[in-house]
Amino acid sequence: MFCMEHAVLLSANTHSGFSFTLDRQLEDVDTFYNRKYAELSRRLRLLYEKYGMASKLHDGMDKDEMEDLMATLLELRGQYRKLQWYGEVNRRGFIKITKKLDKKVPSSSAQSQYLATKVDPKPFATNNLLTQDMRAVNDWLSSLGPAKLQDDASSVQSGSSGSLRRSASKSSLRLPPANLDALDSAVREDDTVKLLEVLKTSIPATGSESQRKTLLLDLLQRAISFRSEKSIAVILQRVPTLEHDVDMNKRNCLHRLVIAIGRARALDMSARSEGVAGELETGTYINAAQPPVRAPGALKIVERDPDSDFGKDDRAEKLLVFILGHLTSEQRSAIIAKDAYNRLPLHYSAQYGLVEVSRQLMRYMQDWKLFDISDGIDSAWWQDIEGYAPLHLAVIGGHYRTTKALLFVDDEHHNLGARLTHVDVEKNGASLALATKANFVKIVSLLVIEAGVDVNYQDLQGETALHVAARYGHKECMRILLDSTVPTRVDVELVETTYGWTPLFVACVDNQLDVAKLLVQHGAVVSKKDYSGWTPQEHAALRGHLVVADFLRAFTPAPSLNPSPEIAAQSSSFSEMSLEGIRSEGVPREAPNDVTLASKPVKTFGHRYLMGESMVLVSLGSMDNRKNLEAVLLENIALNDAHATQLDTALSLVVSAHGAMGEPTIIDVPVQENISTSPIAFTTKDPSKVKLLFDLVPTYAGRTDKVIGRAVALLSSIKPTIGAKRMNLQGDLSVPLVAGATLDIIGSVNFNFLIITPFVHPNLSVSEDRTYWKASATRIIGHRGLGKNMAPGADKKRSLQLGENTLDSFVTAASLGASYVEFDVQMTKDHIPVIYHDFLVSETGADVPVHSLTLEQFLALSEGGPRAKRQTKLDDGEENTTPKSRVQRSYSLDATVEDDRPDMRERMKHTRDFKKKGFKANLRGEFIQSRFTTLEEMFRRLPQDISFNIEMKYPMLFESLDEDMDTYAIELNSFVDTVLKMVYDLSGKRNLIFSSFHPDICLLLSFKQPNFPILFLTDAGTGSAPVGDIRASSLQEAIRFASRWNLLGIVSAALPFVLCPRLIQVVKNSGLVCVSYGMDNNDPFNSRLQAQEGIDAVIVDNVARVRKGLTEHEQVASLLAAGAVDGADAGGTAS
Repeated sequence: MFCMEHAVLLSANTHSGFSFTLDRQLEDVDTFYNRKYAELSRRLRLLYEKYGMASKLHDGMDKDEMEDLMATLLELRGQYRKLQWYGEVNRRGFIKITKKLDKKVPSSSAQSQYLATKVDPKPFATNNLLTQDMRAVNDWLSSLGPAKLQDDASSVQSGSSGSLRRSASKSSLRLPPANLDALDSAVREDDTVKLLEVLKTSIPATGSESQRKTLLLDLLQRAISFRSEKSIAVILQRVPTLEHDVDMNKRNCLHRLVIAIGRARALDMSARSEGVAGELETGTYINAAQPPVRAPGALKIVERDPDSDFGKDDRAEKLLVFILGHLTSEQRSAIIAKDAYNRLPLHYSAQYGLVEVSRQLMRYMQDWKLFDISDGIDSAWWQDIEGYAPLHLAVIGGHYRTTKALLFVDDEHHNLGARLTHVDVEKNGASLALATKANFVKIVSLLVIEAGVDVNYQDLQGETALHVAARYGHKECMRILLDSTVPTRVDVELVETTYGWTPLFVACVDNQLDVAKLLVQHGAVVSKKDYSGWTPQEHAALRGHLVVADFLRAFTPAPSLNPSPEIAAQSSSFSEMSLEGIRSEGVPREAPNDVTLASKPVKTFGHRYLMGESMVLVSLGSMDNRKNLEAVLLENIALNDAHATQLDTALSLVVSAHGAMGEPTIIDVPVQENISTSPIAFTTKDPSKVKLLFDLVPTYAGRTDKVIGRAVALLSSIKPTIGAKRMNLQGDLSVPLVAGATLDIIGSVNFNFLIITPFVHPNLSVSEDRTYWKASATRIIGHRGLGKNMAPGADKKRSLQLGENTLDSFVTAASLGASYVEFDVQMTKDHIPVIYHDFLVSETGADVPVHSLTLEQFLALSEGGPRAKRQTKLDDGEENTTPKSRVQRSYSLDATVEDDRPDMRERMKHTRDFKKKGFKANLRGEFIQSRFTTLEEMFRRLPQDISFNIEMKYPMLFESLDEDMDTYAIELNSFVDTVLKMVYDLSGKRNLIFSSFHPDICLLLSFKQPNFPILFLTDAGTGSAPVGDIRASSLQEAIRFASRWNLLGIVSAALPFVLCPRLIQVVKNSGLVCVSYGMDNNDPFNSRLQAQEGIDAVIVDNVARVRKGLTEHEQVASLLAAGAVDGADAGGTAS
């Protein structure tokens, strides 16, 4: 009984405490909502007070005023939307919380009572008032859309033909229309006598001081528009301050005048330059998928030299000086007044590149003792709501003269043109970084050489301007920074705080060779290690920047065999993620979670594969890293349509599928980099019935059913067919995004997809207890059998080679100690797997793709005649005689040969392969030629103890284009299924590994069967030109791809491992088997070097020589290890 009472009491106390906490949370939400709503409704009320109802805006308005009003309304609507979503999300939160409480205490009925009595009465739960305000804002935008402008030029330049009746604030005195017209006429004519008379007789004594001030400020703005200087002077004498309490942006007449001068300057330029005019037209559009701009955007204009270029805005500048000269002591604070965006008039003059205006503003600020730079010219006081000081805005706009005017004090009462002291400018590192990023060489020189900005200034992340120049490859800026000696000499070894990277690290990560050379010339330490223990050279090699890595080779100690135990221990201790998963901006890459798997010495047998269902992998964007193709492209929204759009806010894309299983995936727009390498997976029984949906929704709406626009792709018809079991290699697709409300096309979605169908075979099972790969000594794999064929005479010591990819070559390689023999499998027109390396068969005397020949035609090419042999190889083709320049892997490395019939050689000379290399592999007379063979013959004729490494040779789009081939091939699933059927029929107990350079082939092999491991091949950036698939572009991407899809490992070109042997541990620490290929492996020293670091296998051309070298190394290592053990024992005994 006591226990039950105690439990009830404890439950009551717990429930009471929970309710108390929930009530406090409700109060916090309600307080925040009400405070924000009050701020927004006040701004909307100011608009009503100034303009009245939206339907009254038919008289037109000048361009400046319309732009300001439009920008304010758009920003206001954006803030209302965010508050609306805040209310909706929190109400749903309270619903879910109380629902869980009902489950815990079923008898409480807490949800219905709590929602009805406490949540629903709150304003945030219904958003009723907010919805009305948003409807009013949209009415305003709708009225402004078709509104006619009074004139195209700025009102400061031409004067406005509008009326004071329209421009006067509604909160000002209610004067008869006749009096307003009289005031307007007096100002227009600059008749001060008439103006004073009308003011004296028109303003009633009953009006409040605030109303009279508002009328005078409206009148002052009118006088400024007409450049009526006498009227301006008279009005300034009668208005106490220039603070406009009812202005929607909290701007005074100085703000508006400077902005008008800037806009006039831009319009003047647009009249002279069509290019600039084109840029200015973008001001009539709203950027999609972005919140409204908080402050007026900076137009791309070129500042003029006020000393030599006299433009239309000279009169407006003189008007500004006139106004400043007539301000009373009470009005002078207007020059440092901040508007709603925390900006001074000086901000706008700097933004628009108004040199003389900036000079005059600073001059008067100094004269009035209002120019306080004691904390720096870009201190917090000078910064706007976005954190920009006037100096920053001048630099961002590329305004050299304005920047110079801001840096150099032009005070006629002090030192004319005196440079700011170091104390004033030492914090301007942000300005230097901005100028460097934009590559404004002249401004960088000004900041560094003339102004003496500290080049060693580090921001909050520890980055200097050198880091920025290194990231973007701005050589000239880098030279200026490196040559700096004022006030201190540049320090090239300063590190940023995230990873401990110097500028040299950044240059290596971002493949900036020229910048890296400059840094090394100025003493950058090449062997320096970051916080994780990696060097710049290793970062470059990992990311495929092998030209940079090779350049640094001359400045780093050469890798050696038998390193000290300390170095060996250090090499194996570093985390792979510390090197692989980061980029130069200091932000972790979106890498798969399993990229940091612990090292596994053994890969277990069996992995996930498809059974009865197909898989659809959808990738946004393009896999081709040579294309600059956004995943989601949105049209800019015309201002006329601003009232009816929701695109001017943060947006997300929801990818889902009808007719398939799989959770919808939400991706924020704009889509971040490398999204294409993270596909979205769906499963289905029938891929032809799948419909992909791409829904555009508000990011912060808290739900995905508020669809703004949708794109649809029918998988059955979006890709045109080109015959039975054929497919187009062009995979990039684009579908239009259609607006839900108007059915207008608002953009497009670019994507590609891969369908993987299940493979069925009676021998398909995972019943065996075995492993894919057992840890052992480094294995040797014979490249294309005994080795690829070299150019005739390339090695004087070498005897006549066996033809590559021949039965004799495979048998000989196995007898000489090769653990596996590697060969390339392609498919003929009649779907028979054959062994051939090159995509094009040159033996015909023409360049014919393998898939265009039948088996009979293919085999006939090697019967009699030249017997020119195809070239098979696992590597990506180091076909040239020089190891640095490597041609594409689709080219054979072998030589053409004299034939029994003289016309064969002549025919071969006209083929693409012969012209590039000057020879053809497996050609009689230069190689021991054998006939072409098939995969079936390989299984039937080679002994079971010869293990196979089958490279699935399938062209990627960029390879077919490089080879001038037609961009179609055998359908992927058909190609893989045909090979797998033969493998399962004939493999028996033979050890077998699949490999491919084609990422999609690897995916199909992995998802279709669980019995044979897959290796992903990559040239790791050794090619002379960038590859067309980002997944094949570097060792880093290969690791990411293989880890994500649970492949056995990777086969990489050997050069990264030869340059940076520790990268082998990066691969192995990712849980992957590491294999290398390439001509570098033919040097026994390089193979031993990799073996020392634990590489699992090397693919070589000279099996006997490399086998001998590795065996000798293992024997020496064993003796050294034995000696070390004996020494340790002896030492222990002695002690």
